[in-house]
Amino acid sequence: MGVASHLHIRLDEYDARIRTFIPGYEQMLDAGAQALRALETPAPVVVDLGTGTGAFAARCISVRSDAKLIAIDEDGAILDMARQRLSRDGAMASFLQCSFLDAALLKGALPRCDAIVASLSLHHVRTSERKQQLYCDCHDALATSGLLVSVDCFVAADARLAELERGTWRAHLQRSYSDADTEGYFAAWAMEDVYFPLSQELAMMRDAGFAPEVVWRVAPFAVIAARKCSPSA
Repeated sequence: MGVASHLHIRLDEYDARIRTFIPGYEQMLDAGAQALRALETPAPVVVDLGTGTGAFAARCISVRSDAKLIAIDEDGAILDMARQRLSRDGAMASFLQCSFLDAALLKGALPRCDAIVASLSLHHVRTSERKQQLYCDCHDALATSGLLVSVDCFVAADARLAELERGTWRAHLQRSYSDADTEGYFAAWAMEDVYFPLSQELAMMRDAGFAPEVVWRVAPFAVIAARKCSPSA
């Protein structure tokens, strides 16, 4: 399913409508991009998993103008939008149309790189086993001391806190949509999206060999920046 179909919007509406869906969207992307300042490598290779329209990739390039970007997305139409946007920005970018979960099947591994970034895409990984494997694949693809930056929905493990977070998210949607439309969006997204608790995501990253830090949070959304280190015993 394409991004527009998943969100129940037209593709040309994406950049405007995503802000009505996600609280703190602009600040979240800025925080994720700023994490790339922690890379000491000159001209780093940055792989963007599920690049969408390229909004996050463009933020990353604005922070690290020397970066070489590899944008991966299985939706050809939205990848074309990213190509146009990044071309206008003069980014050094290449584009790969496939699911980032299948990228390992194309060339034996994810592209070798200094950073892997993902914005609102990893919640499409539906099982903890597959996400754990993805984090391991990312660890293998990254250079020494490379970074994994994930911008996504990470809910609280505590049921009551998770309920309060969902209420905050619901209130954000209700600024733009009716109660019925809001519940309709949540129901549609629940058919494809899986939001693991923040504590579980951090544990999976550690098990894959990362040292993760939460660098921004407006619950239930957060930015995790994870430095590659040695896998746990």
